[in-house]
Amino acid sequence: MATRFWLTTSAAPYTPTTAQGAWDDATSTVTGLLGRQPAGASTTSAKAETSTAQNSVLLGRWISPAARTAGTLSGTVSFTTGRGASDSAAAFVTRVHMYVTVGDSNTVRGTLLDNWQGSTNWPVTAAGGTATGQTIGSVSLQAGDRIVVEFGYEATNTSGTSYTGTMYYGATGTTDLVSAATAVTTDPSWVEFSGADGLFSAPTSNIIDKFGTGIGSYFVYWGGTFWNSTWKRVAVPANDQYPGLMATDVGYEITGSSHYAEIVHMPTGGTGTAFSAVVLGPTDNGTFVRTRYALASGNLTFESCVGYYDPSPTTLTYDPVAHRWFRFRESGGTFYWETSPDAATWTVRRSMTTPQWLKFGTLRTNFEGYADTGSTTTPAEVDNVNTYPTTIVKVWDGSGWVQKPLKVWSGSAWVAKPVKAWSETAWF
Repeated sequence: MATRFWLTTSAAPYTPTTAQGAWDDATSTVTGLLGRQPAGASTTSAKAETSTAQNSVLLGRWISPAARTAGTLSGTVSFTTGRGASDSAAAFVTRVHMYVTVGDSNTVRGTLLDNWQGSTNWPVTAAGGTATGQTIGSVSLQAGDRIVVEFGYEATNTSGTSYTGTMYYGATGTTDLVSAATAVTTDPSWVEFSGADGLFSAPTSNIIDKFGTGIGSYFVYWGGTFWNSTWKRVAVPANDQYPGLMATDVGYEITGSSHYAEIVHMPTGGTGTAFSAVVLGPTDNGTFVRTRYALASGNLTFESCVGYYDPSPTTLTYDPVAHRWFRFRESGGTFYWETSPDAATWTVRRSMTTPQWLKFGTLRTNFEGYADTGSTTTPAEVDNVNTYPTTIVKVWDGSGWVQKPLKVWSGSAWVAKPVKAWSETAWF
């Protein structure tokens, strides 16, 4: 999967002492966070050049969060930035230098894009300028290293007239800036690496917990949520304390990944707006995807909310057998809500083109409940987050090993049952 960053107005987490690109004028003081989601009001960096010779001018530097894990950054980089020139005679073209620091230092771990220069003149009416599929140098990152991108222009004119180049950054529009688009003050500029998978944010599939000995370090919980030691599951009530089980980290992304869990039991006894839900979103701002069970109606809804509301969710009647497993999945630019009876065979319940915000590397997942008329009689029970239970085995289908549920005869039907082992004192 590709990893996208945005040129934000947020403070840079660390600023290298010197610019590393070959800039004739490197005096720019503009620095910012190369963020995993857009941030800040639209802002500009502008600088004039007056040289009669071709020269390069730095307009700003953006520094990424620290790499989470060690790995190799390679492949290609693409980017689109808003830019404009004060006059067509300026003949400005984009100039970029990208590299990796050794942690929070001025030492270069390796160069990604070496003083790259475009060939398209900046327009007088500011618009997006794009470069796609530029091969980068392969750099072996260590945890804590940062990417630095230096953007500016090359003035290819030989006039003594003063011309000004302006670059746009910040903005939080719902779509990213594209080539030739003039929405430079609303649509954010961005940089995308083809081969940074998992280096700066973890895929949501990495959140793994069987809850065998309690609620693990992946989650925090509140509002009456507790671990059921008998069944070794997490119980999430539906009450007016907004109980929940939330991932402790906001550094996950769903692009090219998935997130699933076994919902063993749904609450009963609720009225009004009582619900249980699995939620995935970037921050607590009302923008999220959700699979939601309404206790009063018995309906299951698959929602994409903005401002805490989806005007047209997909709805069906909840079936505790057919819908025992919930999954969010993203693949090839499409986001899916899915259910399964056994974590082996999945049914798509809804899909949509992946919106910009679901590409952020700042997602968090949680399981939650609510009831406006007090506690329900039983809680939801959550188990096997991004992992298969002991009811799943693999069998040979003639060409490969495939996952299948383990079933036993109940006297009237084949039903999935957990496998138990003897620990010398008890079955577990």
